[in-house]
Amino acid sequence: MTYEQAMAYLSGFSRSGAPVTDLHRIAGLLQKLGDPQNDLHFIHIAGTNGKGSCAEYLTNICIDSGYRTGTFTSPYIRHYRDRIRLNGGDIPEEAVAALCETVQAAAGDAPYSQFEITMAIAMLYFRQAQADIVVLETGIGGLLDATNVILPPEVCVITSISRDHMQLLGNTVEEIAMQKAGIIKPHCTAAVSPDNGYAVIQVLRQRAEAVGASLHIPNMDLCVVTECGMTGNRFLYQSGSYQTKMGGRKQIANALTVLQTVALLREKGYDLPESAVQSGLQRTQLAARMQVISAEPLVILDGCHNAGGVGALVDALSESGIDNWIGICGMTDSKDADAAAFQLALVLRKVLCVDDFADNALPKERLCECFVRQHAMASPMELGAALSYAYKWAKGSHGGVVICGSLYLASSVLNREV
Repeated sequence: MTYEQAMAYLSGFSRSGAPVTDLHRIAGLLQKLGDPQNDLHFIHIAGTNGKGSCAEYLTNICIDSGYRTGTFTSPYIRHYRDRIRLNGGDIPEEAVAALCETVQAAAGDAPYSQFEITMAIAMLYFRQAQADIVVLETGIGGLLDATNVILPPEVCVITSISRDHMQLLGNTVEEIAMQKAGIIKPHCTAAVSPDNGYAVIQVLRQRAEAVGASLHIPNMDLCVVTECGMTGNRFLYQSGSYQTKMGGRKQIANALTVLQTVALLREKGYDLPESAVQSGLQRTQLAARMQVISAEPLVILDGCHNAGGVGALVDALSESGIDNWIGICGMTDSKDADAAAFQLALVLRKVLCVDDFADNALPKERLCECFVRQHAMASPMELGAALSYAYKWAKGSHGGVVICGSLYLASSVLNREV
């Protein structure tokens, strides 16, 4: 099988596959492949926002500590292979082809999801590469997510939880939290983001008590923020001084969650020097998460697509010291565009709405209507034209550009020449 044939095979599966009520389907596939996941050690991460950032922080900390580190994330940003990485490097095309052929032989005609097939490839790759530890990010939810087939991990990590994927996870934040809490396995330890609300924490505590797990939440009161901006943060926590390359106040909460995870891993015997923790936090820049892709004019790329993510972006823009922001916004038709427009209209002087980045994009005219209802200046435009216009506008007004609303939009921007 060639890489192109592997991509064609994968494209034949839907994103979700046939509905699931348990993990029997993915467990059966992995069993046919020799249960590679049982030979690996995991940091398992679930949440609505912050999963990717925490995964990248932890990946770099483990690498800088000398561990052979696998990373599995969702969705991909630049190309399919960047969701399966070893020591920061994408899985090679030839490895995808060879392992996909192995998985295809085991899968037969069962109605798997593309995510399940990809996860199977990843588990085989990490076992073959003899990864010391794997940072494993859930796809959607937790309880019924394919990644939850693993044995109890070294540490469970629960990042910020808010409303998203309601059609699958529930209509209230408590229902969604119950799904995310499903990764907390019996007698394991869990690190929880300190920016979760009381209702979420109660759900997580109930789950932990039910399965005999321990819950650990960093104390925000012990954190002293000395610098917080679009291009990075500095803060003191307990006896350490830390810096993040990724900006925005939410990244401080993510970093504290990671520091709590590090403390739990050290208790398990992992040698994670303080120098590696500091360097891992400082050098991490996750694509499409408050990513600066131009300094002059300042252009921020953020894949936020739910209330929590958009809110974090709006807070960061409000605190940036820049008054003139022009937005390029595109969203998929499954997201709450009205809620996003309500928040973004508070900080954007003008919005250019686009839809030529994904087949399931919300039509740009309809997205414009959402912003107009919030009394914002909005115009429909093709992405290429929107980028050219926004750059010129920002330079002329001494302002900034923010591109947001979808990771698919972010991917499209990163994969084109601006």
